[in-house]
Amino acid sequence: MQTTCSSSILAALATLKSLSDEKKYQSSYQILGEFIKYIIISTPKYAFSAIEMKDQLYDQFGFSIPEAVVKTSLKRINGVSLSDHVYHTTLSEIKANPLFDASKSTMEDIDVEIIPRLTDFIKQKTESFVSQETVTQELIHFLVEDQSTTGDKYSDLIGEFILKNESNQSIQDQLNKIREGSILYIGLSHNINEIGSLSKKLSLYLGTEVLFSLAGYNGEIYRQLAEDFFKQVRCANANGKEKITLYYFADIKKEIEDFFATAEDIVDGRRSQLLDKPAMIAITNGCKTSSDVTVKKADFYHMIQYSYGIKEDSCQNYYDESNLKNNLEHFVTEEEAAPKKELAIKLISNINKLRNGHCFSNDLESEYLIVTNTKIILSLSKKQSDENKKNYQLDSVCNYAVSLDRITSLLWYKLGKGFGENDYPVSVNALLKARVILSMSIAKNADRTYTTLKKQHDAGLLTDDQMASRIIMLKDKPLVPEELQGDDIDSVMDFSPEYLSRFEEQYRWTNNRLQEKEALLDALRQSTDQTISERNAQIASQETIIKDKDAENRRLQEQLSEYKRQNEAQKAKKEKRKYRLLFIWGIVWKLLAVATFTAFILFLDHKFSFSISPYIYGSIDAAGMLGVIISVVVKERKKYKDQSNQKTTPTKKQ
Repeated sequence: MQTTCSSSILAALATLKSLSDEKKYQSSYQILGEFIKYIIISTPKYAFSAIEMKDQLYDQFGFSIPEAVVKTSLKRINGVSLSDHVYHTTLSEIKANPLFDASKSTMEDIDVEIIPRLTDFIKQKTESFVSQETVTQELIHFLVEDQSTTGDKYSDLIGEFILKNESNQSIQDQLNKIREGSILYIGLSHNINEIGSLSKKLSLYLGTEVLFSLAGYNGEIYRQLAEDFFKQVRCANANGKEKITLYYFADIKKEIEDFFATAEDIVDGRRSQLLDKPAMIAITNGCKTSSDVTVKKADFYHMIQYSYGIKEDSCQNYYDESNLKNNLEHFVTEEEAAPKKELAIKLISNINKLRNGHCFSNDLESEYLIVTNTKIILSLSKKQSDENKKNYQLDSVCNYAVSLDRITSLLWYKLGKGFGENDYPVSVNALLKARVILSMSIAKNADRTYTTLKKQHDAGLLTDDQMASRIIMLKDKPLVPEELQGDDIDSVMDFSPEYLSRFEEQYRWTNNRLQEKEALLDALRQSTDQTISERNAQIASQETIIKDKDAENRRLQEQLSEYKRQNEAQKAKKEKRKYRLLFIWGIVWKLLAVATFTAFILFLDHKFSFSISPYIYGSIDAAGMLGVIISVVVKERKKYKDQSNQKTTPTKKQ
């Protein structure tokens, strides 16, 4: 939302909320019509175009409304007619809502009670001049814009101011009224029509932090915000109408797996977590071994699937040739090519591929959308959407990613909760938003401070003792929004070097901190030696692999030698059996020849009646046969023994 006419914007948002509370309004067009009627009467206007009215809504109330929405609202106003693209009015038929007079009082209360006090607070904190107009603009941005994209100069200070005035009910009521009106404005500015139900099916892809919030890993407030979102999803899917389906990308699953793997390393002592995150503390608490972490991981996946119906994305063709035309990964420049940015644009590119490159006018009709609180994803999404708006000359265009709060507000508005309903989303509370923004800022500053301290320690500018003391101080900072209190917010938000060194002596002599300090010192030493240890471990691992391979080679060589020996023995055995059979056959066929010869002699004697005594020729024949047998046996035995030995004896190497 733009920040022109700052005071009027605050009053307009409060008026928007008051109008929605009236039961007679059933659509956003009717409510916007009241603002248009106020402009027509107060100006007054007798003739104007839709573009002129759009500009007037911006100039007087700061409303950036699509022209199509303005035209639809004008059609529903009695006393306004259209002719040749020009709207003409009959002022006697147009009556302004008296709530606009009341809005002046609201504006005055804010200008008197909140803006001056907030301005003084910022001046005191920054020790520099700041105008009330600038403060008003910053307050509008804080109350209206997305918490995950809020990064204005004074957002932290505005959050501190709200937290310090937690008990001032007047201030809190006025701020909440503006917050409630801002959600209604979001619906108007996004061209959301057909209030009551979703007109198209919507697939939402949740980020890691959203899934962890549903599991309660990020604290109670984040869990409430996540549950509030899921409440709107349930409402959209009521009566068996599955309008919204929840998924998470494979890359998000990898991010989750890596997170749990780190938790396992911490529990098993393989890694020291010097600066804990809420989710890591929630996962590792109560775990004695990595097996306990594994059980928690299984419970987590079971919960998101069966309690919330969130499924892993099954699409596998993001890089098929058919999707190349819709690839956006080239959108990342070289200076942006960091792992987190690469992942962000990859997820955005996936959404564009699922949409087949189509642009939609609003988020709820976009069919596919990322839900995340990760700033880099939201920032790159806005950058690409703005590019689409410019290239295609569109009045409004959908995002690729939205924050959890934004999608909750859009669904709440779309489902008709903004008309006569008091059940606003939890995120509408200004005090809660202040706590969330401040906790995000604390986490960011803690990480940045730790990085600086680590560099100083590595450079020898800080001793181990000094480093440990400062880490203890950082670990004392509140990790979740619900831990933030107004009475100690000044010290909580202080990350100055002076503040960091202030507690060194205190921690040095506080007994209950000594054990923690020693643990941190050990962790620091481990962190310093980690690279060397990892390198030595890699070398040792390679040496073990080499030794194992050598042993395996020796074993295989021995197996090969044994195989060759057995093969040679088997061959030798076969050769001996072969030559034994040949030896026997050599004897047998020669004996058969002698027997045949003897039988032939007997046949002749019988045939021709030779007068030779049978005893004589029998003796001669027997003696001859015996000689033949002896000669043959000796000769054949020698012949085949020599052949056998020659075949079975290995040839010597030359």
